[in-house]
Amino acid sequence: MMLKQIPALAALLLAASCSSLPGAESSGKWPYPTLSGGKPLLIAHRGASGVLPEHTLEAYQRAIDDGADCIEPDLVLTKDGVLVDRHDTWLGTTTNIASHPEFAGRKRKGADAEAQGREDWWVADFTLAELKTLRAVQPFRGRSKAFDNLYPVPTFDEVLDIALRNRTTKGKAVCVYPEAKSPAYHASLGQTDMAEKILAALKAKGLDKKGSPIFIQSFEPDFVKKIQPMTELPVIYLVGDKATFDATMKMPGAPFWDGLGASTALLHNADGSPTSVIADSHAKKIPVHSWTYRDDAPPYGGTVEEAIKKDLAQGLDGFFTDFPATGARVINEISSGAH
Repeated sequence: MMLKQIPALAALLLAASCSSLPGAESSGKWPYPTLSGGKPLLIAHRGASGVLPEHTLEAYQRAIDDGADCIEPDLVLTKDGVLVDRHDTWLGTTTNIASHPEFAGRKRKGADAEAQGREDWWVADFTLAELKTLRAVQPFRGRSKAFDNLYPVPTFDEVLDIALRNRTTKGKAVCVYPEAKSPAYHASLGQTDMAEKILAALKAKGLDKKGSPIFIQSFEPDFVKKIQPMTELPVIYLVGDKATFDATMKMPGAPFWDGLGASTALLHNADGSPTSVIADSHAKKIPVHSWTYRDDAPPYGGTVEEAIKKDLAQGLDGFFTDFPATGARVINEISSGAH
């Protein structure tokens, strides 16, 4: 673990109960062994994306109003080098670009390895001004389409501004949990370094110092290893499966992250018993935040409330959900002893 991690973890967890970060309140009412001893962070996955189109200012505002501690923007770069908020490096699934005839000729196969030769419209081919003519749509089947075609694609600056304008329902600063999406792909296009862009945007808003309500996350271990010593902010390594996690742990210097963003698949064995991921991370003073809990697709069968409670009982330090109102209700039930 790098030397920077000790103060970063203090900001991440212990100072949370003091006021600099939301969540992890040391009230004595939380019965499970989080690293801080306090309540877990409630992280709104792409905003209140179960209710409104994901990654819109409206979805973030709804998440804050519904009790989230953190809002999560996924970041990609435009043709003119602006950080904008999309989960994908393409646009066809989350915007109405297919209904814009002026962009019809710009659909093509892309180079992002995660897209596997997908033919679509790519964020990196469009300027911010062009993207601002699009409107967000709900990409998940079975969720309301009533709010499609209403809300524009926000910039990272706009997301930071909405966080700064608000307080959580607990009266704390709203934390922002940006994910660098496909940084290696963006680098292959010759675009400005994503680490530098993200840190510059945070600095411009006064959110770059230790204790600021910010977490930076990525699935790419090389990016995590690069940005971790560049900032006083906590850096989270996202990982979805045990094979990838085991391979990353063999990299020089591992663990080189301040927190682990583990998929729910990493928290349980095939027979449903808990793995040692949380306990092993806690032994290294590394908190664990898990993803993603969806009311309409619980990770283990049963209800999503049961799944959240099952994982919180292991000492989970935070969790991502598309439905922050549900997450807030579960945390309140546990705090009140109704679990």
